Amino acid sequence: MASFRILTHPEHGTRAVKIGWSWPAFFFGLFWALYKRMWLLAASLFGFIVLSSVFIPPTMNGQLISNILFLGLNLTISLKGNQWYASLLETQGYQEQAQVSARNPDDALAVHANSQKASAADIRDHEQGAHSQDQDPWGDQRDEREIERERKDGRGDRDDDDNGDGGSGGKGGGSTSGTFIG
Repeated sequence: MASFRILTHPEHGTRAVKIGWSWPAFFFGLFWALYKRMWLLAASLFGFIVLSSVFIPPTMNGQLISNILFLGLNLTISLKGNQWYASLLETQGYQEQAQVSARNPDDALAVHANSQKASAADIRDHEQGAHSQDQDPWGDQRDEREIERERKDGRGDRDDDDNGDGGSGGKGGGSTSGTFIG
């Protein structure tokens, strides 16, 4: 799995940028830069291509030198391209929110969205818990999920009467867990 930076912008949404090596940048350097709208990098690559074709002679040695230069350039772009792209996004107002591990950028965005929902639910539950603790200093308050789970299990609402019969209406007392047959 790869690691991704999650960058968000208030108007343009969220983007995932891979950390590390970029195969598309290696194979399609100039076109990759154009696709990512990295205009300065694309212009630099285009200028390098033009200058190398003008100044490097079309001989066997010239071709070898040209190939070595382009290989070095592609390696550099592949190693640094994603970092440059993230920096470009940050200059456009994006802010790094997190780093996640995923297979691809779409999965990284999904993982981040799920973690955001989970943390929002945790914050909401914590705030509700603090609020209910303020209402009930003994901590005897149950959350809605527990009550709903008891209703689905057939246990019903908790009976808080003080007659000592366990809340079962005087018919056997004690716990009412299990299956009712009768």
